[in-house]
Amino acid sequence: MEDKTLEKSSGRPYLVVLSGPSLGDFFVLEGNSSILGNDPFRADVVIRDIEVEPEHAELRREPDSSGFVIRDLGTGKGTSVNGEPIKDGTQPLHHGDRIFIGDSALEFVSQDPLREHFHNEIQRLINEDYLTGLTVKNRFDEEFEHALETARVQGLPLSVLMADIDNLKKINDAYGHLVGEFIVGEIGRIIRESHIQHERCATRFGGDEYQILLPGTTKQEALEAAEEIRREVEEYAFEHNGTAANPTISLGVATYPEDGQTTIELTHAADEALYRAKRTGGNAISD
Repeated sequence: MEDKTLEKSSGRPYLVVLSGPSLGDFFVLEGNSSILGNDPFRADVVIRDIEVEPEHAELRREPDSSGFVIRDLGTGKGTSVNGEPIKDGTQPLHHGDRIFIGDSALEFVSQDPLREHFHNEIQRLINEDYLTGLTVKNRFDEEFEHALETARVQGLPLSVLMADIDNLKKINDAYGHLVGEFIVGEIGRIIRESHIQHERCATRFGGDEYQILLPGTTKQEALEAAEEIRREVEEYAFEHNGTAANPTISLGVATYPEDGQTTIELTHAADEALYRAKRTGGNAISD
C-alpha cells in the first residue's frame, strides 16, 4: 500500500547532522544559497556547535544547474568534505558527501524523497512532544543555552515565558482526564501556532506548564506576546467529544540581562512572575 505521506516529500536536497551537538537535525536546502553557522540570526542552517563560527560556510546552487557547491567563508577553522579540506574557492557536492565543520559532521543528500520522509519522521519523533507537538524538554534546554550565549555575545535581549493552565484540576474533576489531556495538547498547539513575530521555541515544561523562548525580544515585546497567548486561550472554543470546557492560562515573563544571566536564573525569574500572575486570580500576565 502506498504511503500517502510521501507525497509531501519534495525530493529537495538536504543536510542531516550525523554527529555533534545537533545530532539528528535535518535541513532542507531552500533557495540558491544557504549559510552554515551557529548564529540563528545570521545562518540559514544553524549548527549548535561552539566550534562552528557564526557564518562558517556557504552552500550555493550552481547557475543553470541543480548541483550544489560548498565554499568555506575563511573563518580560520576550516571546512572539509569527505576528510579533505576546502583550500581554494568552492567544491562540488555529490549525494552522500560528508561535510565536517567544527565538531560536527553533516551528510549532503540530493533528491531522495523516501529518505527525506524518513529523516522528517525521525526528527519529529526525536524533537517533538507527543501531546503538544512542542519541542521536547532536553532539546529546548539546548536551544535555550545556545540562544542565551548568542544574546550575550551580540549584546541582544532574550525573553522567556513560563505559562500554566489555571483551572485544569477543576476540569479534570468535572469532565475526566481525557478532556484535560486534550486541553493540554490544544494549548500547546495554540502556543506553537501563535502569531508571535519573533523566532521562538517552546516546550511542555511539566504536566500543564509550558516554557517559551523569545530570542531578540525585549521585555515589552515579550509581555505583548504573552498577552496574545493569554487572549487566544481565553477566546478558543475547547470541545472534546461533545464536552466543552473553558480553561484559562497565566504567564510570567523574564528578560536577559535584567532578570538573570543564566538559563536557570531566567527560568526562576519567569516562574516567580508566573506565580505573581496566578495570585491575582489567574488568566493574567506578570513580569
